[in-house]
Amino acid sequence: MIITAFNRKNVTIEKKVLEKVRPSDEQSKKLQKMTRDLCARVRDISDYFDTPVEPFVAGSVAKGTHLKDPDLDIFMLFPVDVPLEELKEKGMAIARSIVEGEEKYAQHPYLHGKFEGYDVDMVPAYKLKDTSSLMTAVDRTPFHVRFINNTLLNEQRDEVRLLKQFFKGIGKYGAEEAVQGFSGYLVELLIIRYGNFHSALKGLSSYVPGVQMDTFHLLRDQDLPDRDDVAKFDDPMVFIDPVDYRRNVASPVSLETLGYTIQAAREYLKRPRMTFFFPNPPDVLSRQRLEGLIEDRETTLVGIKIPKFHDNDDVVYGQLRKAVRAITRLCNRTGFPVMHSGFNVLGKQCIMLFEFEVSHLPVVYVHHGPGVGEGNEAEFIEKWSESERTLVGPYIEDGTWRVDLIRNQTTVEDLLYAEIPTLSLGKHINEHVAKDLIVMGQEELMHKMYRPTLTRFFLRRPPWSWGLEPGS
Repeated sequence: MIITAFNRKNVTIEKKVLEKVRPSDEQSKKLQKMTRDLCARVRDISDYFDTPVEPFVAGSVAKGTHLKDPDLDIFMLFPVDVPLEELKEKGMAIARSIVEGEEKYAQHPYLHGKFEGYDVDMVPAYKLKDTSSLMTAVDRTPFHVRFINNTLLNEQRDEVRLLKQFFKGIGKYGAEEAVQGFSGYLVELLIIRYGNFHSALKGLSSYVPGVQMDTFHLLRDQDLPDRDDVAKFDDPMVFIDPVDYRRNVASPVSLETLGYTIQAAREYLKRPRMTFFFPNPPDVLSRQRLEGLIEDRETTLVGIKIPKFHDNDDVVYGQLRKAVRAITRLCNRTGFPVMHSGFNVLGKQCIMLFEFEVSHLPVVYVHHGPGVGEGNEAEFIEKWSESERTLVGPYIEDGTWRVDLIRNQTTVEDLLYAEIPTLSLGKHINEHVAKDLIVMGQEELMHKMYRPTLTRFFLRRPPWSWGLEPGS
């Protein structure tokens, strides 16, 4: 290979990244001892429940792809003849006797706690022979671990670490609803698919949304699946799960995440720098800068604040995302065009942000009816002739029946207070909107706790460019 200035810079940066993220031998030995201890405790305690439970180490530690300070995932595998409710009850009881923590629930209950300074997830699941008859949402995980350990080469584990840190640096690492990004398993599959970090970035830089990726190149011809055995997906990114052809590992990746990832890969390949892995902290705009920015834009900023309405962050972020879309549609169709929208969770409160082109509208507006001769003119005339909201009309203009109506709300604040409680925003969020909704104006939003959120809302710069001059 011809060594270029780019290659040298690239290698130097990636070597420094690995020095920062690769666990030391001492740490790896400590993690191995901890997992052995946890597994031994699971076996010992399960004896008291008269149920054979097999501990299984999952996650990146089990696959040797972990970064420094990883989470530990300990699965408690139950026989398939144990009823699901009994599995949950006994699994949580075993976990609580080992780790102090809180019960969490994604698609399946698990205990999240601390063990010798490390975060630990204790997860009950079933011990299955294959993935054809899954009984819980997490039953695939042991098969994922075995596939990676049987397929990933030792020298590729550092390539996984580089790609993980790259996704962390650009803010797209994690399949949770808050991120809608790349899971650790997907990162490992990308390295298996492309071979190394650099090739994976090249592949991502030219990825076309919706195109299927897979690991079928590893299979012999006689082992290739039939076309009907592989499910079809219309997600922005598709990577067929090698242990379950009915599943898309990349389904959490949103189109926005994919777009930023493609751009980040292109920019890194063009000009590698450390900020892709470890971004500078964003410069938070002062109150004066924010007020000046909004004044220059001649727009109106409005916030909606409600209490955090669920302990499960996936539920919170999913329903907030749905709520922002619904409120945006409401405003757009009622004469208050939304330029930008977004949301954030700040401690125990949720905030939704909307930037409007206009904040006040005239009292009167024109409502368009049927064209002359369309057949439903009589109904239109009857309805609006008798309406208290009718100011002028009905009348004909340019071949169309029209009526001048009095607007129900003339300010965006009045609209939001009046109409948001009527929207379907999600079960949990609707309960709080009815009693706890607060519409915030620009003055309230200038509080220092909101400024980091407002900075990102208005500047919209990707993490790798934080602290750099625009265009650099």
